[in-house]
Amino acid sequence: MTTTEQNSEIETFQKCLWNLYGQLPKEDPLAKARAKAWDFFLTEGAPDRNNEVYRYIRLRNFYAHGFVLPSPIQDPKELPIVPECAESVLVYLNGVFSPTLSRTKHLPQKIVIAPISEAINTYGSFLNNQWTKALKDEADPFARLNLALQQEGAFLYVPPKTVVEHPIQILQLIDAKSSPYLMNPRLQIFVGAQSEISLLQTWHVMSGTTFGINSATDLAIEENAHVKFDQIAYDLPDTLWQFDALRATLKRDSTLKTVCLTNGAATIRQDYRVSLAGEGAEASLNGLLALNAKREAHIHILMDHQAPNCRSMQLFKSALDGASRSSFEGKIYVHQAAQKTEAFQLNNNLLLSDQAHADSKPNLEIFADDVKASHGATIGQLDKEQIFYMKTRGYNEKQATSLLVKGFCKEVIDMAATETIRHRIEKKIEGL
Repeated sequence: MTTTEQNSEIETFQKCLWNLYGQLPKEDPLAKARAKAWDFFLTEGAPDRNNEVYRYIRLRNFYAHGFVLPSPIQDPKELPIVPECAESVLVYLNGVFSPTLSRTKHLPQKIVIAPISEAINTYGSFLNNQWTKALKDEADPFARLNLALQQEGAFLYVPPKTVVEHPIQILQLIDAKSSPYLMNPRLQIFVGAQSEISLLQTWHVMSGTTFGINSATDLAIEENAHVKFDQIAYDLPDTLWQFDALRATLKRDSTLKTVCLTNGAATIRQDYRVSLAGEGAEASLNGLLALNAKREAHIHILMDHQAPNCRSMQLFKSALDGASRSSFEGKIYVHQAAQKTEAFQLNNNLLLSDQAHADSKPNLEIFADDVKASHGATIGQLDKEQIFYMKTRGYNEKQATSLLVKGFCKEVIDMAATETIRHRIEKKIEGL
């Protein structure tokens, strides 16, 4: 494709975005934040194939869709709620938070859950500070676009010294019918000092096959607070495009553990930027991409060590069959002030067919003197000797392959916080 053709596709996509932005309310409480984010987005616009962090993504296929804003949908008769979250679930309909469908009976009464447009009346200072900081630091154009095109997200405030015993499911319901919707769900979370919370984000498509999701979660984690966040994107249409951004700032002695489990789509891209801003903070990012057919999933990470005595770990695995594709690009950035940092990064890829393809690019950028850090990547196939050994013990080749793949994946699956999810994903892996 020539440069002229590429520029034409981007111009067509940006005209589409102008149309979407023009349809959003100009008088509601979020209008000012949207306008500022839109201006920031326009400074660089949509990325092209020359954008370093998007070189593995076939953006021209995404830009070819004439996206429209999602329409309201009728309330579903049944909600696919994980049993552990029976009365602790926040529901989104086509990317828009629905307080009426959400269930919060099992959550502490002092927790605040509200649409962002309402929360801005009471928590405006915090939200505006977060958005200003996000736009200042944000390098990803799709994360900027989420702020600019957000319709109604959810605000979750966990007061200090609050332990939330039940995991909270973030249930994203999609009814796209025949329209190529572009949805922009947003979740703003503030976790007070010495609090604990576990989150589980799931996606469920009621209808539709071709649409785009541009989601974002912004986490502010105060001192000695602890957050677990599982992101489950399974059984989505193979024509779906999803760009998902997770932004987290950790203060002194706080922790964040994430687990991403997906079997991909046309493209699913998870983008992480985690700032270890307080001494003693710790972050653990983990993921499993179990792909087949022509499905794709991509991981991009910036682990930003700003303070001393912090620790970070990254473990991402890909099991690829058919003509599937994955990529991993992770950077550990250690500032000069971040002495006594411990930072580790590992990406393992298992190719189950000759057509499968994995790209891996781990990075270290260190400006401190006293640091323990390592990074590594592996790409390989199943060990034929192991398969032969298992066949001598009575397994046929299919059973032996399935057990070896399951063993490769199990380390990450076991990190998921809820038993229901662990069991479901293990069953899915058996049929990879």
